[in-house]
Amino acid sequence: MNRILISTVLLLGLLSTVYGDCYMQYPRGSNDRLNEANENRNNDNRLFDSQNNAKGGYCYGPTQSYYTGSVLPVEYTAQHACGNDGVECNIVMQYMCQSGDTSTLDPLTIMRDGTTTNTIPNNAAQAVQTDGNGNYVYGMHESYYYYQNCSTRERNKGLFTADQNVGNDATATRQNPNANRYGYECQEERDYYPYWAPSPWKDIVVFANSQANCALYVSQSQNVAPKGYCTVTPAQAGQAVPSTQAECLTKTGGVWNVAPAHGIPPPDCQQAPWSRDNHLGDGLAAGSTNGYNWTLPTADTEDCASSASGCNCVLRIRYNISNANIDGWGLQDGKFTDASDNNANSPITTDPIQLANGKNVSLAVNTAQYGRTFQDRSYIFKIIPRDNGLTADDKIYNLGVRGKRGNIVQTFPATEYDYVPKALTTNVGDYIHFQWTGCDTNPANNDGEGKAQTDRSNLVQVANANMNTPMTDADIAAGTTPMLFSDPQVRAQFTYIGQDETTCLNYDQLLAANGNNANNAEQDVRNCMKLNAAPTGFFNGGVVKMSQTGTYHFMNTRNNNFSNRTQKGSITVVDVPKTLPKYGVALIVIGAAIVGVAAAGAGGFVYAKKNPYSGIANVYRKMPGPLGRI
Repeated sequence: MNRILISTVLLLGLLSTVYGDCYMQYPRGSNDRLNEANENRNNDNRLFDSQNNAKGGYCYGPTQSYYTGSVLPVEYTAQHACGNDGVECNIVMQYMCQSGDTSTLDPLTIMRDGTTTNTIPNNAAQAVQTDGNGNYVYGMHESYYYYQNCSTRERNKGLFTADQNVGNDATATRQNPNANRYGYECQEERDYYPYWAPSPWKDIVVFANSQANCALYVSQSQNVAPKGYCTVTPAQAGQAVPSTQAECLTKTGGVWNVAPAHGIPPPDCQQAPWSRDNHLGDGLAAGSTNGYNWTLPTADTEDCASSASGCNCVLRIRYNISNANIDGWGLQDGKFTDASDNNANSPITTDPIQLANGKNVSLAVNTAQYGRTFQDRSYIFKIIPRDNGLTADDKIYNLGVRGKRGNIVQTFPATEYDYVPKALTTNVGDYIHFQWTGCDTNPANNDGEGKAQTDRSNLVQVANANMNTPMTDADIAAGTTPMLFSDPQVRAQFTYIGQDETTCLNYDQLLAANGNNANNAEQDVRNCMKLNAAPTGFFNGGVVKMSQTGTYHFMNTRNNNFSNRTQKGSITVVDVPKTLPKYGVALIVIGAAIVGVAAAGAGGFVYAKKNPYSGIANVYRKMPGPLGRI
């Protein structure tokens, strides 16, 4: 692997020195938080380098478990735009899994959320410290051994570093020249993609600035491509291990090794979805948050997915941005910005003064941030085998809740509460796994209903999307609106989310117990009407089979507060004969049209199926019948 080949990897950049940010909105992204109740996180070095604002992220909630092969909607917001002419951008989603039976694993490799916000020590004995309950104190994603390899490996000297004075090993990059440590993350791997050395991360999807670059990303992904690395025996103190094969083989005791590919399918690669700059909002897809429908691993790709203990996994999103001042990709014209452009040859310098229209102007330029990566990661979640008669052929969609307690200003850059997906279309016979989590350590002064600091969500049906009161027993008895849950006990379960009703007080009793103080009555843990008696923010409604066509609208009785915040969602169930080919449905629906129009429609339908957050998907979603099943 020579210098030029190494340097053709994606260089990651930013337009200015402002903190700019990418946040995982669903599943809940931590942004290096844990359970601190402050407005800002305690420690931005806890697990990984996010480069995000300290106010972002969601606090820890009880672990969620998803069925193998089910569809998990991943949603994110990115501040500095993507998919438009103002920026060069790539977004990479990756995951890492290991056996849920941690007794079989080396403690220095066990992924965990931890119980402290302190950074895990770079010391093997201290890293595995446990508390009085036997829980590991320090959070960890990448293993201890992975970081040791990174910190002793020479950094790629073929990369563009501008005028930055970058350290010698792979923990130092232009973005992190001083090699600050963030958990056991390898900074060089974090900042560049595709990476040239072995990595535990497996690729899900690349949203590319140009689809012309997809061939490189797909072919060089470790999903399908082996990665080389050097070992030197005996280790030479103070000397970094070479990063290239040529240098390795000339080193005394050097041996070039090849780590096999992960042996899973290559990542999906798509045109990056559009978003505007200086904004952490929705994209163009029906005004929805940008994201991706991830079909979770099965036993074909993760052995642990078939075991009783399942897999423990973590998800990450990296948001990589650059601009026309440096050619970080170089795949169109063959000329990319690399080490030959460093120092005096650098096309960018720190805070330059330039002549514009005959006048001197001072520019805000930080060369460490022209080529910049932001990221966010989920908390640990589980992937578990299917049970209760679910077969491998059954389609399972996950429906959850995103957001945190507070008004729009207090929650930013996270979001207020909402269901995810907000509008889901399924087929008769498909299943939905209703499940969400939340925490009890939101900032104390954040606005909201019920007990302060707590996330609680239920799900009750409303007659239509414009209603803000649940259907009454009389409405249900009238039979004019089809019911999402036909069983009254299931409806009650989703309404009271597992509260112990023997502890509940009615409103008069609550007032009497709280000296007629309405505010205190609302905070009382016996106020089941505000869901205060739910022991945690976690609720698992189980898997429900969709058996009847129709559109079902629902809301959260605690958090939906008209003119303040809305928490509503909908499920549309259609009936597409399952004997038809998956994408052949479009041809039948358009069967009366001419062949050319039918072919175009089918092509659009296929695209919409593969890109459910796209604008064309929204067009199809509004169509009656099976085309609406996007």
